[in-house]
Amino acid sequence: MTQRTPPSPLPTELQPVPRRILVVEDSPLNQMLVTAILAQAGHRADTANNGLEAVMAAQAGGYDLILMDLSMPEMDGLTATRLLRDLPGPAGRVPVVAMTADTEEADRVRCQDAGMNDHVAKPVDRALLLETVEKWLRASQRSEPSADGSAGFGPCAAAAPEAAGEVLDREVLAQLAQDLEADLLADVLRQFVEETQERVARITEETDRAVLTREAHTLKSTAGTFGARALCSAARALEMACRASLGAEGAEGQGGGEGDGAADTVERLRGEIPRLAGDAIAAYRAAGYPV
Repeated sequence: MTQRTPPSPLPTELQPVPRRILVVEDSPLNQMLVTAILAQAGHRADTANNGLEAVMAAQAGGYDLILMDLSMPEMDGLTATRLLRDLPGPAGRVPVVAMTADTEEADRVRCQDAGMNDHVAKPVDRALLLETVEKWLRASQRSEPSADGSAGFGPCAAAAPEAAGEVLDREVLAQLAQDLEADLLADVLRQFVEETQERVARITEETDRAVLTREAHTLKSTAGTFGARALCSAARALEMACRASLGAEGAEGQGGGEGDGAADTVERLRGEIPRLAGDAIAAYRAAGYPV
């Protein structure tokens, strides 16, 4: 039986001091993963399912840092952060770190303008997440973080690498095996597969482009987190095609138009994603994961 390698310790100067952290994320799968990483570092992590719940939790006080997803139902992370910054007292000055699969410069600027202090990319990198968390915990101890996020807003982390034809990213899976206990890894992989099957069914049936964009965005994030490389790439392409299709529809309404190329791409990808999801599940099983 292969012995599991324990997670690599952080440098001494980055060893975390236990704090109370709010994880704002609509995906139960991502909630499990992030809270497990934080718990292993000694922090207490609570969860909120959307921005509205986050604002209500923050009003009660007691949080040292908030990790905030951007795309969520009820209230998105940008709106929630703007409301948080309007809260009186310490609750309005708690550092907010964005967690998102959108890592373009425009996304960084949107986060900064909303009042966020920093930005970490999905799929979540354990070492980078803990380093960023500790940086802002220490900053808030030394001095109050700026409400406009202008100080210390770091560059976006690089997205997961892609390689055409590769179903799984073995490096991502190896890192997960280091970061999580075997039983927890098996649990989150099973939940990922279950959640993915439900989401793929919705993608194949959904006709509303805005809803389809959100489904593709979440699939891109979770597939990347669990190393489903080809599925992640297709979901990213679907999200982009949906956005282009929505833009083309708006242009046509104003007398312009971009043709049917984006709409054709959407339909092609909707047909490919169920197969890619099936390939990923089969590859997990072939690699010995009990999904």
